[in-house]
Amino acid sequence: MPLAESINNELIGKGIEFEYFETESPYSFYHDAKKLGIPLDKLVRATVIEAHGQHRLLILRAEDLLDFSSLDDIYGKSITISSNYKTTVSDCDPESRIPLPGLQKMEILVDRAVMDSNVVYFDAGSKGAFIRIDGQEFKDLHQESILGDFSCPAEQLYNISYSDEAEGSSLKSFTPKRIKQRVDETLDLPAMPAIAQEVMRLRIDPNAGAKELAKVVSQDPSLAAQVVSWASSPYYGYQGKIDSIETAISRVLGFDLVLNLALGISVGKSLNVSINGPLGLNSYWKQSVYAATLAEKLCSFIRGKNRPQRGLVYLAGLLHNFGQLLLGHLFPPQYYLINRYVEMNPHIPVVQIERYLLGISHVEIGAWLMESWNMPEELIAAVRWHHQEDQGDENAIYSNIVLIANRLLNRIDIGDSTQIILPEKIMGMVGIVEDDAFKALDLIVEEEIELNAIAQQMVA
Repeated sequence: MPLAESINNELIGKGIEFEYFETESPYSFYHDAKKLGIPLDKLVRATVIEAHGQHRLLILRAEDLLDFSSLDDIYGKSITISSNYKTTVSDCDPESRIPLPGLQKMEILVDRAVMDSNVVYFDAGSKGAFIRIDGQEFKDLHQESILGDFSCPAEQLYNISYSDEAEGSSLKSFTPKRIKQRVDETLDLPAMPAIAQEVMRLRIDPNAGAKELAKVVSQDPSLAAQVVSWASSPYYGYQGKIDSIETAISRVLGFDLVLNLALGISVGKSLNVSINGPLGLNSYWKQSVYAATLAEKLCSFIRGKNRPQRGLVYLAGLLHNFGQLLLGHLFPPQYYLINRYVEMNPHIPVVQIERYLLGISHVEIGAWLMESWNMPEELIAAVRWHHQEDQGDENAIYSNIVLIANRLLNRIDIGDSTQIILPEKIMGMVGIVEDDAFKALDLIVEEEIELNAIAQQMVA
């Protein structure tokens, strides 16, 4: 695709030499840049916010974290994210953010770290396309722009571990030790709900069946109604009458599916978390239901003795991010801030943002809760390690399957994974070939309507 005429004329008109790059099959801003060999420390990104009723364009290095606490010092607390903003440059993609002052009609704020680069790459106005210009010339273009310090360098961000004291964070008083203490001692920490306890008892009872599970489900009218609603869905194709919870379980949905969904709903109800935001209940349950279903389908491709328990694999997918809900329940103001950071920094793993702000992440706090609830070791492993490629836990196959599922889901814009590459080592350890992984993903796409319906019911 040729370079947009507006950008071409703007650069030529100012006597700036440039190079144009594009990839044949664009996927995402960061993935395409890596594919073209563009160093991320030389790539800039632009994003639009609204402050005091006016749009502002922020420019920073693509790999760095946009730090809201620093922006608050500049604009106060009036900042909102303009994620739906459409560019006014008519011959460019509406979602593009062109960091050229001559093409913008808003105030521009440039992070000081950008000005240290000897060369700059930026969005060329269409998906998969980039421009390279000299760093000094980029600096000259922005003589009238406002300079500020509103980023956290990537090298600092990725050196933060949960054992650090989160120095430099606006919330550094929330160190891991203090949060662990609150998890252990706070009155807000929920006990496992009674229904969840009964469901877990049935899970380990070899003699339990649809009749026993129906009794437990019937104790919660809303849960019972959801089970009947699922069973009545055209997706399952059951032609008979759903005259009882037991019929819904035994003839339509199956024991394992109802058991796992009942557990997910009951523990989810024990926490008070916002519905909205990239980590809110809507997003959480959508990712969880998709990850659980995809993980179970991946499990079906595993042959031999290495195949894990399918029911536990599904449960691992359903609850692997449960620590996010616990963070939202225990620390609402900080959770709100994490949501803002995640929305503005989609290229940075959620765990790194959490550790930057809190000194702890959802994987640690989620594992602590699972341990306190005496959940299965396989589930605890999935909660603790689902972002990790290189760990040797004896139950690693559960976390590895969830990791693979999340990376696959990233390809259809679901979930919080920032990676799409399927690690060869992990795939080999689990026993899944890439072709089978993509077959499983295709099956998920075909079930989109039903999975979305289940996710919505989990929120209700």
